[in-house]
Amino acid sequence: MALPFGLGIAVSVGLYKLQDDPNVPFSSFMLFLGVALAITAFPVLARILAELKLLRTKVGAITMAAGLLNDCTAWVLLALVVALLNSSGGLEALYVFLTTVAFALFLIVFIRPVYRRLCVMTGSFENGPSPFLMTVTLMMVLISAFVTDIIGVHPIFGGFLAGVIVPHEGDLATKITEKTEDMVNIIFLPLYFTLSGLKTQIGLLDTGTVWGYVICVIVVACFGKISGCTLASKACGMTLRESFAIGFLMNCKGLVELIVLNIGHDAGVLNDQIFVIMVVMALITTFMTTPMVMWLYPEWYQKQRAEATRGTLAASLRVSTTGKEPSFHFDKTNGPDRFCMVTMLNRLEVVPSMMSLFRLLHQSPTKGDPGTSVLEIHALRLLELTQRASDVMKIRDQRETQRYDPVLNVIRTFGSLLGIDALHTRLEFLMPSDYIKTLADHGENVQADLILLPWVAERPIPLADDDQLIENASGFPINNDAMTTANAFSIPHLTIGLFIDRGLGLGLDEEPTLSRLQVCVPFCGGQDDRAALLLALRLQVYQNTDLTVMRLLRTLDGAASGISYASQQSIMDTLRDTRDVDDDVFIDTLFTLTSSENTGVRCITLSYSSLEQAVNTVTSECHAIHLGKQDLLIAGRHQPAFSPRTPDVRTLISASDQIQYKELRSVVGPLVYSLLLSDVKASVVVIQAPSASDTEQRSPF
Repeated sequence: MALPFGLGIAVSVGLYKLQDDPNVPFSSFMLFLGVALAITAFPVLARILAELKLLRTKVGAITMAAGLLNDCTAWVLLALVVALLNSSGGLEALYVFLTTVAFALFLIVFIRPVYRRLCVMTGSFENGPSPFLMTVTLMMVLISAFVTDIIGVHPIFGGFLAGVIVPHEGDLATKITEKTEDMVNIIFLPLYFTLSGLKTQIGLLDTGTVWGYVICVIVVACFGKISGCTLASKACGMTLRESFAIGFLMNCKGLVELIVLNIGHDAGVLNDQIFVIMVVMALITTFMTTPMVMWLYPEWYQKQRAEATRGTLAASLRVSTTGKEPSFHFDKTNGPDRFCMVTMLNRLEVVPSMMSLFRLLHQSPTKGDPGTSVLEIHALRLLELTQRASDVMKIRDQRETQRYDPVLNVIRTFGSLLGIDALHTRLEFLMPSDYIKTLADHGENVQADLILLPWVAERPIPLADDDQLIENASGFPINNDAMTTANAFSIPHLTIGLFIDRGLGLGLDEEPTLSRLQVCVPFCGGQDDRAALLLALRLQVYQNTDLTVMRLLRTLDGAASGISYASQQSIMDTLRDTRDVDDDVFIDTLFTLTSSENTGVRCITLSYSSLEQAVNTVTSECHAIHLGKQDLLIAGRHQPAFSPRTPDVRTLISASDQIQYKELRSVVGPLVYSLLLSDVKASVVVIQAPSASDTEQRSPF
């Protein structure tokens, strides 16, 4: 901060001559220009770091810390400058400054404890700010601004001091901001910018000399901040790219700079012409920050630096997955089998559904056995980064936000009760377009076996016997979360699962059943169906479920039929065998018995000639095994026998329903889509296996 402050003092000599106002002391003008060129807009800086996903990087951490200290120091210096401007002599300026410091101490020592006690009495820490607390807070801000104005500094410092004493426990400061930011953003902020724009007379930039000073101020502002921060970062051992990225980030002026310039203009230290010059400088330095940082510190370089920090720098810049390949096979070579699953929990209402699956996939260790399988869960909470100031505060207090987040708290508590030791939670603020990439990158980094996402829709998927629901439904709209879930199938190199809960997680309208969980797998062939069957076999091993595999063979005469069973040895051999085999070898290796061995795993061979007949056949078998709402149907997304444009599906539902549910059909595939709209009541998991090539892209639409 010292270098840009000094260069600001240097450039103030020429600007003071250009202003030519003897009523303004040069000392005040000099100090004000030094502060204006040294300031960094912390709120804008935090938003830029969040949008560029740099908050968790070394560059982001250093920049946030430096920006916060810079911002606090600049406000203190600005208060001193305003005190000098509003006083007739040095002694009076000292009196104004010391009075301001005394008032700040009074707020911190006496008012803050009283305010905190009021927060406790009203339950604002636990339940958010009460109406009475909001009234007291607004009155405190107005009174504080009034007092600082009487003292001789700008009223904005009073509001700043009132905000300093607000506690941050329980995200109280963020919740107060959420209560007031709509009114501020809709009414006060536009009015402020309108008044600021009316003061900005671009026509005053009418001579070559003035334009020369515009260029000079921009160059000096950029050189001071960028060179000073770059040299300091380089001296601390950072690379040249990281150092320049920090320099350009710290050069961001933003809204804080405009507030400072308006304070100077209102105080009379800046005339209209100098005010315009400084506004142009503030806008240009703010606009150039994001593109320059994206160019200097691109994503591939961030990954390279992260690998270098971990000591695993790859020979090429392209990140490649190593070690255990994502699959559903058992891996017992290095101790207990590890099954890693990544999920995204953006809504509280999907938590019961995912908890039910976590319970099924978790294998409790038996006595004398430390555990044959370890379930590792990575729960991501991806929140939309909006234009609200409260989001910036949540980003700044990200640890506090994650600690009090209700969704992550429920998941952590459930994992602790269930005995899942390897449960990792993560909270990020991102643009919605970055959700899928974040899921893919995280899944690749942790070598996930499955990315399992819940289906989130505005209305539940109706069952065939829910006539009232179908009659009242005006469509099946897909919200942003559902679109994100659907687009997850575009990740080519990882196994993707979509869970559609129809009663597995709740089951409130039925008495709990004492029978074992029924799992059904319609098997038409293809790598997606093989992956779905492997997941079902894992559930059978973990929970001793009854697994029914319906092998569908396309024939014209309907002659294919028969029942075969799997032994415990063939199940374990199939789960341990990682060879990529065709469908016939896969099924014949698994189902080797003609009579039951009490494993609960059987294969029924069925024939069909059309999609409609296949759906009717599967539905009949589901009724035969009494597949209910608290049971599970696991299916592959793509079946070679049924293309996405299979015309037979049109005969199953009306034309209006085709329009209403076309988005769902494009996501889950023709067979699962048809089963969902039949009278099969079970919850559904749709599985998509990794592509044969990393370059192959699968689109859900």
